[in-house]
Amino acid sequence: MMRPFLWIVSLAFGLLLSSSALFAVDGTFRGKIADPPANESAVKGWIFVEGRNQMLRRVEVAHAEIVYGDEVPASNQRRSCNSDCLVKGQEVRITAHQDASGEWRAKRVEILKETSPTPEKHLATGSLPKLTHFGAFCEVTSPDDLCIGSSTGEI
Repeated sequence: MMRPFLWIVSLAFGLLLSSSALFAVDGTFRGKIADPPANESAVKGWIFVEGRNQMLRRVEVAHAEIVYGDEVPASNQRRSCNSDCLVKGQEVRITAHQDASGEWRAKRVEILKETSPTPEKHLATGSLPKLTHFGAFCEVTSPDDLCIGSSTGEI
Protein backbone atom coordinates (compact mmCIF):
# COMPACT_ATOMS: atom_id res chain seq x y z
CA MET A 1 0.00 0.00 0.00
CA MET A 2 1.24 3.48 -0.93
CA ARG A 3 1.88 6.02 1.79
CA PRO A 4 -0.56 8.96 1.76
CA PHE A 5 2.21 11.55 1.31
CA LEU A 6 3.69 9.75 -1.67
CA TRP A 7 0.22 9.31 -3.17
CA ILE A 8 -0.51 13.05 -2.89
CA VAL A 9 2.84 13.99 -4.44
CA SER A 10 2.27 11.54 -7.31
CA LEU A 11 -1.23 12.92 -7.89
CA ALA A 12 0.02 16.54 -7.85
CA PHE A 13 2.85 15.71 -10.26
CA GLY A 14 0.45 13.91 -12.62
CA LEU A 15 -1.96 16.85 -12.60
CA LEU A 16 0.88 19.25 -13.27
CA LEU A 17 2.04 17.29 -16.32
CA SER A 18 -1.44 16.74 -17.73
CA SER A 19 -2.59 20.32 -17.32
CA SER A 20 0.34 22.16 -18.89
CA ALA A 21 -2.14 23.89 -21.21
CA LEU A 22 -3.67 25.57 -18.17
CA PHE A 23 -0.39 27.37 -17.60
CA ALA A 24 -0.02 28.60 -21.18
CA VAL A 25 0.39 32.34 -21.32
CA ASP A 26 -1.18 34.50 -23.99
CA GLY A 27 1.19 36.56 -26.09
CA THR A 28 0.53 39.96 -27.63
CA PHE A 29 2.28 41.14 -30.77
CA ARG A 30 1.64 43.66 -33.49
CA GLY A 31 2.47 44.10 -37.12
CA LYS A 32 1.01 44.47 -40.58
CA ILE A 33 -1.03 41.84 -42.35
CA ALA A 34 1.03 40.50 -45.24
CA ASP A 35 0.63 38.14 -48.16
CA PRO A 36 1.61 34.53 -47.52
CA PRO A 37 5.14 33.51 -48.51
CA ALA A 38 5.61 32.17 -52.03
CA ASN A 39 5.74 28.57 -50.82
CA GLU A 40 2.38 28.76 -49.00
CA SER A 41 -1.12 29.37 -50.25
CA ALA A 42 -3.70 31.57 -48.56
CA VAL A 43 -6.05 29.66 -46.25
CA LYS A 44 -9.38 31.05 -45.08
CA GLY A 45 -9.28 31.90 -41.39
CA TRP A 46 -5.48 32.31 -41.32
CA ILE A 47 -3.37 35.43 -41.82
CA PHE A 48 0.32 36.29 -41.85
CA VAL A 49 1.52 39.15 -39.68
CA GLU A 50 4.83 40.83 -40.48
CA GLY A 51 6.57 42.34 -37.48
CA ARG A 52 9.04 45.21 -37.37
CA ASN A 53 11.88 42.73 -37.83
CA GLN A 54 10.27 41.48 -41.09
CA MET A 55 9.56 38.08 -39.52
CA LEU A 56 6.23 36.50 -40.47
CA ARG A 57 3.89 34.81 -38.00
CA ARG A 58 1.07 32.65 -39.23
CA VAL A 59 -2.01 33.21 -37.08
CA GLU A 60 -5.35 31.43 -37.01
CA VAL A 61 -8.04 34.13 -36.69
CA ALA A 62 -11.21 32.20 -37.57
CA HIS A 63 -12.44 32.13 -33.96
CA ALA A 64 -10.97 35.43 -32.78
CA GLU A 65 -12.83 38.50 -31.64
CA ILE A 66 -12.15 41.25 -34.24
CA VAL A 67 -12.31 44.81 -32.86
CA TYR A 68 -11.23 48.28 -33.94
CA GLY A 69 -8.67 50.24 -31.95
CA ASP A 70 -9.20 53.79 -30.74
CA GLU A 71 -6.90 55.00 -33.53
CA VAL A 72 -9.40 53.99 -36.23
CA PRO A 73 -11.93 56.79 -36.83
CA ALA A 74 -15.47 55.99 -35.79
CA SER A 75 -16.68 56.92 -39.27
CA ASN A 76 -17.98 54.37 -41.73
CA GLN A 77 -14.65 52.49 -41.59
CA ARG A 78 -15.79 50.73 -38.43
CA ARG A 79 -18.18 47.90 -39.01
CA SER A 80 -18.97 44.62 -37.38
CA CYS A 81 -16.80 42.03 -39.04
CA ASN A 82 -15.19 38.64 -38.85
CA SER A 83 -11.87 37.36 -40.17
CA ASP A 84 -12.92 38.32 -43.73
CA CYS A 85 -12.39 41.99 -42.77
CA LEU A 86 -8.68 41.45 -42.24
CA VAL A 87 -6.80 42.52 -45.36
CA LYS A 88 -3.21 43.07 -46.42
CA GLY A 89 -1.64 46.25 -45.11
CA GLN A 90 -3.75 46.67 -41.98
CA GLU A 91 -1.81 47.24 -38.80
CA VAL A 92 -3.05 44.89 -36.09
CA ARG A 93 -2.42 43.94 -32.47
CA ILE A 94 -3.03 40.26 -31.77
CA THR A 95 -3.55 38.48 -28.49
CA ALA A 96 -2.96 34.76 -29.03
CA HIS A 97 -1.57 31.58 -27.59
CA GLN A 98 0.56 28.89 -29.16
CA ASP A 99 -0.87 25.41 -29.38
CA ALA A 100 1.13 22.24 -28.86
CA SER A 101 2.37 22.29 -32.47
CA GLY A 102 3.60 25.90 -32.19
CA GLU A 103 0.79 27.50 -34.25
CA TRP A 104 -0.56 30.85 -33.09
CA ARG A 105 -4.30 30.85 -32.29
CA ALA A 106 -5.71 34.36 -31.91
CA LYS A 107 -8.23 35.19 -29.23
CA ARG A 108 -8.46 38.87 -30.15
CA VAL A 109 -7.41 40.90 -33.17
CA GLU A 110 -7.43 44.68 -32.81
CA ILE A 111 -7.27 46.66 -36.05
CA LEU A 112 -5.03 49.63 -35.28
CA LYS A 113 -4.81 51.22 -38.71
CA GLU A 114 -6.83 50.65 -41.86
CA THR A 115 -5.12 50.41 -45.20
CA SER A 116 -5.44 53.51 -47.28
CA PRO A 117 -6.54 52.61 -50.77
CA THR A 118 -3.96 53.66 -53.31
CA PRO A 119 -5.59 55.99 -55.79
CA GLU A 120 -5.41 55.01 -59.41
CA LYS A 121 -3.28 57.38 -61.40
CA HIS A 122 -4.92 58.50 -64.61
CA LEU A 123 -2.79 60.38 -67.09
CA ALA A 124 -4.31 63.53 -68.45
CA THR A 125 -4.53 63.69 -72.21
CA GLY A 126 -2.30 66.75 -72.31
CA SER A 127 0.52 64.95 -70.50
CA LEU A 128 0.81 62.18 -73.10
CA PRO A 129 3.56 62.56 -75.73
CA LYS A 130 2.48 63.37 -79.26
CA LEU A 131 3.54 60.66 -81.61
CA THR A 132 3.92 61.73 -85.22
CA HIS A 133 4.17 59.37 -88.15
CA PHE A 134 7.11 60.39 -90.33
CA GLY A 135 6.70 57.69 -92.94
CA ALA A 136 9.53 55.63 -94.36
CA PHE A 137 12.87 57.35 -94.73
CA CYS A 138 13.54 55.37 -97.84
CA GLU A 139 12.18 52.42 -99.70
CA VAL A 140 14.19 49.45 -100.80
CA THR A 141 12.84 48.15 -104.08
CA SER A 142 15.73 45.97 -105.13
CA PRO A 143 18.71 44.38 -103.33
CA ASP A 144 21.01 46.92 -105.00
CA ASP A 145 19.17 49.85 -103.40
CA LEU A 146 20.57 50.49 -99.99
CA CYS A 147 19.34 53.22 -97.77
CA ILE A 148 20.53 54.52 -94.45
CA GLY A 149 18.10 56.71 -92.57
CA SER A 150 19.08 59.95 -90.94
CA SER A 151 20.63 59.76 -87.52
CA THR A 152 21.05 62.09 -84.60
CA GLY A 153 24.53 60.77 -84.06
CA GLU A 154 23.68 59.64 -80.51
CA ILE A 155 23.46 56.08 -79.36
